[in-house]
Amino acid sequence: MSLSTIAPDPAVPGVTRISADPALPRPHVGVMGAVHGDERCGLETLARLRELVERGALWPTKGTWVLIHGNPAASEAGRRYTRGGSDLNRLFDYAFERDLPRERWSPEHERAAALRPVLEGLDALLDLHSATWPTPPFALINDVPASADLARRLGFDFVTHGWAGPGLLMDRVTIGVMQRLERPGLSVECGQHGAEETVEQAFLCAQRFLRACDVLEGDAELGDPLFLRVTEIIHRPSEGFRFTRPIRGLEQLQAGEVFAADRLAELRVREPCYVLLPNDSVPVGRDMVFLARPSGQGRA
Repeated sequence: MSLSTIAPDPAVPGVTRISADPALPRPHVGVMGAVHGDERCGLETLARLRELVERGALWPTKGTWVLIHGNPAASEAGRRYTRGGSDLNRLFDYAFERDLPRERWSPEHERAAALRPVLEGLDALLDLHSATWPTPPFALINDVPASADLARRLGFDFVTHGWAGPGLLMDRVTIGVMQRLERPGLSVECGQHGAEETVEQAFLCAQRFLRACDVLEGDAELGDPLFLRVTEIIHRPSEGFRFTRPIRGLEQLQAGEVFAADRLAELRVREPCYVLLPNDSVPVGRDMVFLARPSGQGRA
């Protein structure tokens, strides 16, 4: 049994640092959950990691784990974000600090600002999520080369990249903070909201990530995932715009297939592609689906 230091952050509630060394040395490896308050897989992973350390069943071999509860206020309310608030995982470009008067900040703006020094102090980050519709687990990585190396060790069949493309998300999400600092960052969609297998996938993924970062004993085996480059984002254009049939995440569409439509328009695929994070119940103007194609970064 090894004794570990468990140090809640006195300045940022929901952040805990764990190390075998009271000095909390580097590397600082972050595991984040519940950036969206209704996604419990990450939150349960954080609690399980801490509980195992407290029992002496698990501990850092070196460096410091930084466990981060993304949005405690939204988790308490059981909502994706607070009532009348904002999507926290669209605020990490920090443009609001320049463009929005402080008196108009939502709880998510306040939380993003509080988390900024925490995220910028990390050497690597894993951000755990779940999806509205069924999906196999998959990773989203930033463009730092080490991120792809880490993603190969998570045990998933799919890794997506290219999220920094025009109109996409990288500049606004947690792992975009890491990209700006040229440090590895991975988000993972562990499965569908609320499913027990999603919770288990999140915990297994966190263990593999910590092993791959060499801060937990054991090996994270090198896998052979299919790498997919994100090429398009589709915003829901109208209330009536829906998928023409049930669509599962990471399903492959065939050239010529019409997979979403309303009375005035249809969405037709010109060439084969994969569907990421499909959700046709989002508000008009929000992200309805992402399309991706195999890249040369991994097996084709």
